[in-house]
Amino acid sequence: MKKTTINAILISIITIMSVSICFLIFCIMTRPRYVIVNEPDTAMITEVSNLSEEAQQSENLSANNNVATAIPDAEPPASTMHGKTSTRVNIRNAPSENAKVLITVDEGTTFDILEILDNGWTKILYEGSEAYISSSYVIITNE
Repeated sequence: MKKTTINAILISIITIMSVSICFLIFCIMTRPRYVIVNEPDTAMITEVSNLSEEAQQSENLSANNNVATAIPDAEPPASTMHGKTSTRVNIRNAPSENAKVLITVDEGTTFDILEILDNGWTKILYEGSEAYISSSYVIITNE
């Protein structure tokens, strides 16, 4: 093979790999980590970072007075909370990624919330039995 042919092949490979890497970075940066809810009287549970509880509460209250965002460290209200899934998600028998998957449900599946745990999981009542779902995929509704 000629030197120019080899150079052209190598440049093509490098170009394809560079485009692929840029595409992967774009996909990672734009993947949904939470859902922004524009519906009134709904909220989303998200994992909180290194903010203090007071800072989180004031930030949540200033975002929208009609939206009650649940903080994982906060006590759930006395009335029964209802929720729905923000995406296709696994419902598990224990609050762990290694726990057995009971069922995989589609986006918008509704359930009663029994307890919001501090470890990023939500205890729910699904089809008459207790189960767990990652809090990252729960949207609290007042239905």
